[in-house]
Amino acid sequence: MEVMNMALLEVKNLKKVYTTRFTQNQVQALSNVNFSVNKGEYVAIMGESGSGKTTLLNILAALDKPTSGQVLLHGKDITHISEKEIANFRREHLGFVFQDFNLLDNFNNRDNIFLPLVLSKKKYPEMKERLTPIAKQLGIEDILDKFPYEISGGQKQRVAVARAIITNPDLILADEPTGALDSKSTEELLHLFGTINANQQTIVMVTHSTKAASHASRVLFIKDGKIFHEIYKGNKNLDQMYQCISDTLTLLATGGVHHE
Repeated sequence: MEVMNMALLEVKNLKKVYTTRFTQNQVQALSNVNFSVNKGEYVAIMGESGSGKTTLLNILAALDKPTSGQVLLHGKDITHISEKEIANFRREHLGFVFQDFNLLDNFNNRDNIFLPLVLSKKKYPEMKERLTPIAKQLGIEDILDKFPYEISGGQKQRVAVARAIITNPDLILADEPTGALDSKSTEELLHLFGTINANQQTIVMVTHSTKAASHASRVLFIKDGKIFHEIYKGNKNLDQMYQCISDTLTLLATGGVHHE
């Protein structure tokens, strides 16, 4: 059967309402969010604290369920996957890069990278074969036998990226990936993301950083739980993209309405 829709990820009418524990007040974190991401896209999601972007990322990661709406990955609604299947689904389809790296200090870097493959019961020769080109591409060959506490923040994030891409995920979800890095390591990580995206790896990144977002091919802005605006990079260079994002963030903060 021919698939007409090229979208890898589709978010439809997504709504999330939390009920506060003591006062029973209802807080609407997301209201009617709609967007899609095509295979090979690099999308950044921005918004002020409390705008709903972390809630959105958690729902995309199948870590939280929406109140209503759908999240389709390859046409399959991930909001209805059973608890039993969810960990397996995440391992097979999603790669994660976090602000605080989430590496295990009692495993060396190689074993940290292998962890999702071990959990998927892959054989050691296959794991080794997968790691060789990735370690070379990310420049981490000489730190594989070290432990996370023996390496820098920038190196830790490279190890985390290796762990995210070694499963060949459909989608990488990155949560403030440059948040704990100095400016040099940030540059290196954004260059890396650009390289893996050029190899058709789809990336959705939540970030506060205008610099990080300016590397994406599209930026979605969330305000009060809704998509407020989006910018496509098109032919813009990094500086022009940075300026467009800055202007939109100013508009968000001042409560302006965006006119095309």
